[in-house]
Amino acid sequence: MNLMSVDLYQSATDPEKFLALPAGADPAELMGPMTFDQDYAQVVRYREGFEFDPSESYAGVNAAKIAADILTVKWAIYRREA
Repeated sequence: MNLMSVDLYQSATDPEKFLALPAGADPAELMGPMTFDQDYAQVVRYREGFEFDPSESYAGVNAAKIAADILTVKWAIYRREA
């Protein structure tokens, strides 16, 4: 799979929860993540323009699922596990 440029946001209320969006997307325009979990109602930018490789292994996350979610619903929520 090709690299994806994504912006990563961290929940302001739970630092282990993250939101991934296509680079340049505005999280304030989304309602979906908050529907599933109120911890995504307030997010702060964590990384901008991150070159995400869905075939790579990232600590405690399912990279393939994140990529699939971004491609289908235009956002992905996940929890970073230790």
